Amino acid sequence: MPEGPETHALADRLSMLLVDETLVHVRFVDPKLQRQRKVIEGRRVLAVEARGKALLIAVDGGWTVYAHSHLFGFWRFVDELDALPEGAPPRLVLGTVRGIAALYAAPSISLWRTDALDGQPYLSKLGPDVLDPDVDARALIAHMGTPRFGKRTLAVLLLDQAFAAGMGNYLRSEVLFQARLSPHRILQDLTAGERRRLANALLDVPRRAYRSKHDDALPPGKDYLAKTKAQFDFEVFERAGAPCPRGNGTIVEDRLAGRRLYWCHGCQH
Repeated sequence: MPEGPETHALADRLSMLLVDETLVHVRFVDPKLQRQRKVIEGRRVLAVEARGKALLIAVDGGWTVYAHSHLFGFWRFVDELDALPEGAPPRLVLGTVRGIAALYAAPSISLWRTDALDGQPYLSKLGPDVLDPDVDARALIAHMGTPRFGKRTLAVLLLDQAFAAGMGNYLRSEVLFQARLSPHRILQDLTAGERRRLANALLDVPRRAYRSKHDDALPPGKDYLAKTKAQFDFEVFERAGAPCPRGNGTIVEDRLAGRRLYWCHGCQH
């Protein structure tokens, strides 16, 4: 599943193709949505936005396309409709004079009135987005005080979009390693210093992962990342058996909250 950095990168790619252009071709595989396509076809695209792991494509006239790729969804970009590969049809096709974007295998696609998006079930439950420029460490630390999170392990929380939107499996391993925290720790047991380390890692790791996808100029709206290093490599994820980068032991793989997690017993406590 694309995580926050990949979803934001997709939003950048879609923005280049769609924003300020008219949707000259719209096709949904869902018959109900296909009957509604006229509310966006022929309209100018105003913005493409990533929220958590969802994409929002807003057009003039007050409508927005909501799309979430989940585990298997993926986008293809081609110059013309005829260039789309044969086989299973895309679930959504959006075309402008600049080219075609097609979304395959994504189970969650819908049309929403833009002013009603707060009622969209996934969006309404999102916590602070780790790639939102308005979210800082102080906001994340305050959010950690939400009672329902207190008794849960970090391994579980770092996959919960209500705790930190945009987080995912590789980010979970890397954030916990940077914060020097065991995945088995309970949130309410963390000291103030440990919470600060976790908050800082929740911001730094996803933002470096996203920044590494742009070696040159940043896309519009991402100027807040200008001083973030455009370099990101896995320290622990998928490195089971390798020496800890800190020299404190060996990286191990565990299955926690139903997903693979990589960490070092020697330096994560």
